[in-house]
Amino acid sequence: MRNSVPGPALGRRHLLLAAGAIAALPVARASAADASAETFIERLGQETIEILKQRSLPPEERAKKLKAVLNQSTDMQYVARVILGRHWRSASEDQRKEYLRLFDALVLQAMAERIDSYAGQTFDISGSRKVDDTDTVVSTNIAQPSGGPTYRVDWRVRKGESGQFLLIDIVAEGVSLVITQRSEANDIVNRGGVDGLLTEMRRRLEQRNVTGAQPPA
Repeated sequence: MRNSVPGPALGRRHLLLAAGAIAALPVARASAADASAETFIERLGQETIEILKQRSLPPEERAKKLKAVLNQSTDMQYVARVILGRHWRSASEDQRKEYLRLFDALVLQAMAERIDSYAGQTFDISGSRKVDDTDTVVSTNIAQPSGGPTYRVDWRVRKGESGQFLLIDIVAEGVSLVITQRSEANDIVNRGGVDGLLTEMRRRLEQRNVTGAQPPA
């Protein structure tokens, strides 16, 4: 069974945003390796699709609502720290705070840019597998409405001590979002230090200049 999912070609650089763009699946698969992880993805999708249907709201307002869902469903600070990698340990407290602030603002801004890109893409869950005691990978196939190529996207979900599931990585056609973004961040830091990365993040925010997606105070 296929279900609607927004996003055009699902570019790997923006796959974290697709975490807030899964549409609803009505029934969990009891035969899954970890059905509760799939249920978590379904719930995320149900909340998301309701927001996307609110066409009367401006894109920036829908983006803020999606961001709230993403914040509840994704360990954003963990993802941000992993992307910064070893440079997180050497960064000062002020640099860490600014990095997390800019990371959050860039995610919101990218959401606002892509909020109206839904064009009838569909997806289906093809199964899930346990990675270890805490992590499960939920696999999906995403098809284009025009009959274009189908993409495999895996969602890595982590179960915390409280039993809550959180999304920590997205893998498209075998390429990890976290690893790809970490490689880019590492290249920038190696050239200009952590301050150079912060400068580049600010530049991208200013360049994209999306109304209603300003960095939080």
